[in-house]
Amino acid sequence: MAMDLGLKLKENAELLPDNTAIICRDEKTSYRELNRKAACFGNAAVSLGLKPRDKVAVILRNSAEYIEIICGLVKAGLVHVPVNWRFDPKEIAYIINNSNSRAVIVGEEFLEKITPVKDNLTEVPGGNYVVVGNNPPEGMQKYEDLLAGVPDTEPAVENSEYDPYFIGYTSGTTGLPKGAVTRHANWEIKVNGMAMVLGVKTSPDETQLLTMPLFHMNAINTTGVSLYLGQTVVVMPRFEAEEALRLIDTYQCTFSSMVPTMYHRLKNLPDEIKNKYNISSMKSLLQSSAPLPFTTKKWIVEFFKEAKLFEAYGGTEAGVVTLLTPEYQLTKPNSVGRGLPTVEIKLVDDEGREVATGQVGQFISRPASTSTPLPAVAEYYNDPEATGKNFRDGWFYSGDMAYKDEEGFYYLVDRKHDMIISGGENIYPKEVEDTLYKNPKIFEAAVVGVPDEEWGESVKAVVVLKEGETATGEEIIEFCRNSLGKYKTPKSVDFVNELPKTDTGKILRRLVKEPYWRGRDRRI
Repeated sequence: MAMDLGLKLKENAELLPDNTAIICRDEKTSYRELNRKAACFGNAAVSLGLKPRDKVAVILRNSAEYIEIICGLVKAGLVHVPVNWRFDPKEIAYIINNSNSRAVIVGEEFLEKITPVKDNLTEVPGGNYVVVGNNPPEGMQKYEDLLAGVPDTEPAVENSEYDPYFIGYTSGTTGLPKGAVTRHANWEIKVNGMAMVLGVKTSPDETQLLTMPLFHMNAINTTGVSLYLGQTVVVMPRFEAEEALRLIDTYQCTFSSMVPTMYHRLKNLPDEIKNKYNISSMKSLLQSSAPLPFTTKKWIVEFFKEAKLFEAYGGTEAGVVTLLTPEYQLTKPNSVGRGLPTVEIKLVDDEGREVATGQVGQFISRPASTSTPLPAVAEYYNDPEATGKNFRDGWFYSGDMAYKDEEGFYYLVDRKHDMIISGGENIYPKEVEDTLYKNPKIFEAAVVGVPDEEWGESVKAVVVLKEGETATGEEIIEFCRNSLGKYKTPKSVDFVNELPKTDTGKILRRLVKEPYWRGRDRRI
């Protein structure tokens, strides 16, 4: 039987009982205590009537409790369904129902997103709502009460490599989230992969600063690997730039994974704040999820003098597939690096034929046969149509367009399917456009991602008003704000007389987007 995270946590509790596993809000949890609480939660979950491979939806900010829950789910053979708390109630309900979740664990601050749709959650029994917080409403139970009196014996459940570890929901091309099923697979490969990607040691003497929310694959994987190795994870409930520097200084953090928005906020702190903290312990930094402006990249290299900067490209479905190592950060600034030895990569045209070096093609990838027969993800849960479209003959079709240079470095240039990534979050234009078309003043609309120094891309609406109508950008933005999540709402609006179209009348987003990216090497 493969060693999964639950078994490894038990081993660490025996070998490193007093080592610190988690630091959150300056409170420390040892490996002995984390393992005990995880076992308690696993047994408590079973007491709710849950059986191995049942799904459990979790809507929480980063916290010690969230990590206890993840580990407890593994111990009980249950499947973690992390839910993006930025989603609106309807999207959250869709994820819970689509995943066939049998229980919901929700932070008190997000009850307002569950309460309106609770009656629509068809597979969650009435007693299977658990609230992390002090004031659970009637019909829901408090997390601490659920654990009270529950034995801390190890749940007698085995997980195979092929069993699901978590189902991470990504935005679909039509706006409906898709559940990417990640297996337990081979944890030794996960460990070695992260060591390669981050340049960290595989020994307990590393301390991770966790900045990313635990509904992201990035955070789930880096946290899981750190705990597997007996390392310390310093948890940020939410990212705050100065607090990140304080935590690095206070707990001598050695590595962290961040998205461009976080680095940008660090960069824009006043010098007196940036220079107030000792950040020399930081040895490795990872940047991922969206392109990093070169000015910010240069600042990272200069500010974190002792740290090596790595840039990874991949995703929930494919895992990490390319890596730009520290020595090339400033000499290959627009590249996402070379392919990892664990991955096979092709750039293909619309007929699936591999394109020549220097030509643009769709980026597809699969695990190299010499590494593991188990891809990170091989299906979307309950969505055979999307699975068939995106996973073909073992290859994952990313929809990203790229080219490769003579030295084997890959460069992303555009997205085949118009997706916008803003602050690390996926946004599909159609969902925003559908909202815009509900406005009685709007005749036509196109939504595109435009360059944004802080967010990577921001959402722009390009609008044609009906004849005789007038409107302001703020008016249109406010209209969208009432229907969309904040991060999907357009940040700006341009008004035009007409939108570029095909001969058949289809709006060409590519041409709408063109003026905003003119003069740039990449369009994402």
